[in-house]
Amino acid sequence: MKREYFVYQVSYFKPLLMRLENFGIDTERIIQKSEICHFDLSNSQNYVPTAVVHDFFSLVRKNIEIDELEVNLLDDFSLLELGSYGSHLASFSSLHEAITSFMESSYMLQTNIKTDLEIYKNTAVFSFLFSDQHSKGGRVSEYILLVIIRQLFVFYGEDDWFPIEIHTPISSISNIQSLFPKGNYTIKYNQSAYRFVFSKSLLKYEESVNPIMKPAYKQKNITEVIENVISSYKFGCIPSLKTLAGHFNTSESSIKRALKSKEVKFSDILVHILQKRAICLLTTSDMNINLISEYLGYSDSPNFIRSFKKWTGVTPGIYRENVSA
Repeated sequence: MKREYFVYQVSYFKPLLMRLENFGIDTERIIQKSEICHFDLSNSQNYVPTAVVHDFFSLVRKNIEIDELEVNLLDDFSLLELGSYGSHLASFSSLHEAITSFMESSYMLQTNIKTDLEIYKNTAVFSFLFSDQHSKGGRVSEYILLVIIRQLFVFYGEDDWFPIEIHTPISSISNIQSLFPKGNYTIKYNQSAYRFVFSKSLLKYEESVNPIMKPAYKQKNITEVIENVISSYKFGCIPSLKTLAGHFNTSESSIKRALKSKEVKFSDILVHILQKRAICLLTTSDMNINLISEYLGYSDSPNFIRSFKKWTGVTPGIYRENVSA
């Protein structure tokens, strides 16, 4: 069976973090108790393994002891809070184009969902299903996606839009009612997936027309996923293969095999990331070589200098001089 390596983009859960902080929750203290503390959350384009995010959300719930708090904080969520991806979703001329693009590129935000759009004579059904196991932290991630989907419909429809039916895998929505569209419609519980059943006219879809779609995002392979995750670690924090395997709830050998299928070694990815970071610091900062080597996690500067010379053929000092010349 194919092993999945699920990740979330920081832009996916950052709006909730910001709202928690605005509400007076000491998120930094909770972050420091979680594995998520090793990741650079200041960059919305960074990626974090879903298991790490779910564990963090579980800690949030445990610390604030109010299950509904994070739900209430998402009431005024906007697509544009998702950064460049949100702007992308808001750039189409119709709901049909936006949903189609979301289905093709939703893994930019999260890689643990499967989506589908079925179009009938008068109705349409947009569905999504989560591929990984549910948890309390995972439920919070589901809530965020529900709000994103709701806002997608509101953005291209009307503020008072509501569906014909909504199907949900859960048995009750009493504590998350605010995440669902307002209006009088049928809700079916304990279903196999989330489904929004709505009028086909909302799509502005014409069967005879083949709309010109904007280029879809390219699907990431295992090498890109792992490189994205490691690159998302704070400077000075480079995970071991064992740590990375723990993040994905798998074994070191499984990751090695997955990378081998792409003709890549874990050490190759680490070298590539360290090289990029070293060049970035040498060309955009005035940090000395000793401090850069420490910042990158090297035990001493001679080790860093030897590695850098192996990568580029010159020492860090000479490289910096050549660039600034």
